[in-house]
Amino acid sequence: MILHKSMIALAATVMLASCATAARYTLQDRFRAIGIPDGTADCMVDELEQRLSSEDLQDLARYTLQLARADSTFAAIRSLMQIDNPRAVAAIGRSGVSCVSGFRL
Repeated sequence: MILHKSMIALAATVMLASCATAARYTLQDRFRAIGIPDGTADCMVDELEQRLSSEDLQDLARYTLQLARADSTFAAIRSLMQIDNPRAVAAIGRSGVSCVSGFRL
């Protein structure tokens, strides 16, 4: 019985981690596709992983699929901030400023 519960907990942990990993790679790819430079995109995803739950990351990853390429990094970050998720908006703003300027917020 205890072994069975442990296996269920392990399976749940693996599934959650794989969802977070998929969201991470989707975000990195989509951030680059909408015009955020590689280094900035990687920095933002790293910070977003620290600031957001896996559910919020997945929500953001789904949202980015509908975004088109922006004219500038700031325009791309502004388009990301239109998501209907206040936690994601705050995290995007902080990570964008931090990764573009080098100042940690």
